Amino acid sequence: MTRLRFGIALAVVVASCGRPPEGRERRDFERMRQQQRYDAYEASRFFSNGAVVQAPPAHTIARDLFPPSGGSPAPLGFLTGSANGADLDAIPMPIDDRVRSLGAGQFAISCAPCHGAGGYGGGVMAPNMPGKRPPSLRVAPASALSPGMMFKVITEGFGRMPAYGWQMPPAARWAVIAYVKSLPEQPTSTATIADSVHAASQTGARP
Repeated sequence: MTRLRFGIALAVVVASCGRPPEGRERRDFERMRQQQRYDAYEASRFFSNGAVVQAPPAHTIARDLFPPSGGSPAPLGFLTGSANGADLDAIPMPIDDRVRSLGAGQFAISCAPCHGAGGYGGGVMAPNMPGKRPPSLRVAPASALSPGMMFKVITEGFGRMPAYGWQMPPAARWAVIAYVKSLPEQPTSTATIADSVHAASQTGARP
């Protein structure tokens, strides 16, 4: 017991010695609140044109997966999933194996935990959800959704599904949709088989 008390007293002494005075702490926090930085659209003396927001250097590449070529505007409905008051019935960008591969990667990150690796609805989160499990993306009604409606669901969320518009750029959302639409054509793997079996065990019938 004596050693325990000594150890506690020693720890208190060490902690008090390493802690800065209260006045210094206050100054440190003030420096954090009033950092030497610029806000967007503020005047700047650092750049010769006096602006904080600068144009990207020449020949740089946008972070988006598929920036519009030649500076042309995005196709109608690309950012919203609808045009002229109706949901798009086609994906408004070229689709190839590279796009579907990028969509598969994003699907594995954002969608597979609930909808399963193969889109059957047997993801690891399925048993933890009250009520209905996440739907299979391979059969109706989910598979019958138009690309534009899928885009809106991914963007805004639906039911217990959260919104992913803040996380995925529009092109990434379209790439996911392209991959989901191609699920029946994707090769079978151990993960997709496990997803199918898990989904069937949640409903009592194979999806």
